[in-house]
Amino acid sequence: MGSITYFLERAKVLAKQILSEEKSQSDIKDSEINDLHAVESGKYETWRNAYIQKFDKKESWQYIENTIQFEKKQQTKNNRLLRTWRSVAAAVLLVALGTGAYFIFQDTKPQETVLGLPGESVAVLQVENQGKINLSDQDTIIHFQQVKGQINSGKLVYSNTDSNQDKFEIHTINVPSKGEYFVQLSDGTKVWLNAESSLKFKSKFVGKQRVVELQGEAYFEVAKDPEMPFVVKTAHTFVKVLGTKFNLKAYADEDYTYTTLNEGKVSLIMDDNQKVISPNEQVVFNKINKEYTTKTVDASIYSAWTEGRLLFKDERLEDILNTLSRWYGLSVFYRDASKKDERFSISVNRYDEIHPLIRHLELTRSVQIEINNSALIVE
Repeated sequence: MGSITYFLERAKVLAKQILSEEKSQSDIKDSEINDLHAVESGKYETWRNAYIQKFDKKESWQYIENTIQFEKKQQTKNNRLLRTWRSVAAAVLLVALGTGAYFIFQDTKPQETVLGLPGESVAVLQVENQGKINLSDQDTIIHFQQVKGQINSGKLVYSNTDSNQDKFEIHTINVPSKGEYFVQLSDGTKVWLNAESSLKFKSKFVGKQRVVELQGEAYFEVAKDPEMPFVVKTAHTFVKVLGTKFNLKAYADEDYTYTTLNEGKVSLIMDDNQKVISPNEQVVFNKINKEYTTKTVDASIYSAWTEGRLLFKDERLEDILNTLSRWYGLSVFYRDASKKDERFSISVNRYDEIHPLIRHLELTRSVQIEINNSALIVE
């Protein structure tokens, strides 16, 4: 690294050059001109990434341990002036030239990552043939074809304009892992989208039906309109309603789709099968053999996630952990595959960290779950 005294002397020269109103490069070495220009022009990050390769990190950290207390004692009034952007630039050069190893490397030190944090309201709106809109940005009003959308506190609410024209756009809301989002469509239908889900729909419903396409999971409160039935399409099912409340779970990476009715009545079409279901009934459709089963359930359990609860009743561990992996952004691995079929009942706050929930599962003494490198490891 060279003499530390030398580095300090060069740092003083460069700091004086940056802070001085009168620029003179008479004291600047040719090898230092590019560094000086990089910092003064605001290209610090590019310069820093290149310069970091010149340092021996082990030797630099050893030096910091031995001298950091000395450096604190040597702070002068001139150091305190380093609060303007120019002084920051001077400090950057200072740290780069020896004493700088501490600051140069500080943001390359491993940062402790907190695993198991819950998701939040986040989504992206894709408008057909146009760009993407981050729905997590600041509250605003967006004008589309014949409708406007108001983004407010993690919600998107559509409202029709006074125009009678039948113009519309195709909109798709995409919710990532560790996300959820609420949207009220232009007809007044309310939709809660769960993590790793997407909803495709017309900005303004026209024609004889109100058709939306779902991938993933959503809870619907459909606005009544006898003249225009509401249809939810998934890869394997059609749900046709006039006005009702139901939860539909249809993830592409799962072998089953689940339609659970809270209120009203729906007609469910599954390939060549058709079924009318009533409140507190659930239809489970097997996408592999094309068969379905119907059972009586407490429908509120399956929509509890929209009210801030993670609620499972006698559910397979694999199904529980699939839900948790999407909401908490974690992968799942099984050292003992037989654990997938263990059954559990759980009720916890959806917005809590995952650790209390894991402890709840482990209290049964039938399963052990470790969180390691963004993964749930089951044994």
